Amino acid sequence: MGVHGLWDILSPIGHRVSVETLAGNRVAIDASIWMVQFMKAMKDEHGEMVRNAHILGFFRRICKLLFLRTKLVFVFDGATPALKQRIVIARRRQRENAQAKIRKTAEKLLLNHLKAMRLKELGLIKMDLGKK
Repeated sequence: MGVHGLWDILSPIGHRVSVETLAGNRVAIDASIWMVQFMKAMKDEHGEMVRNAHILGFFRRICKLLFLRTKLVFVFDGATPALKQRIVIARRRQRENAQAKIRKTAEKLLLNHLKAMRLKELGLIKMDLGKK
């Protein structure tokens, strides 16, 4: 979830560093951000999430950081605040409604296509389905 606008506040003093500069230091890791990153970034050739992407990603990054002798502290979000929970529920409803509309449209298209095919079989209409 993070702190809204945090990077805008920190940008004047913040700067990127290479992972090697963390060697020997204690580093706090936002586990939920890592999880989302891996689930979104690690896709197969069909665009599907790689199975166990979050585990693979965590393992690889942890190995790299341990190799650099960093001391890792993993931070996990607590329970979702009520406001965020309402937003999550609203988004889920929107997604479900959109999927229902898509399904209904697909059913209508299929039904119309089947009706047209039946009418063609009965010789009531002449139909060109884009065949060459």
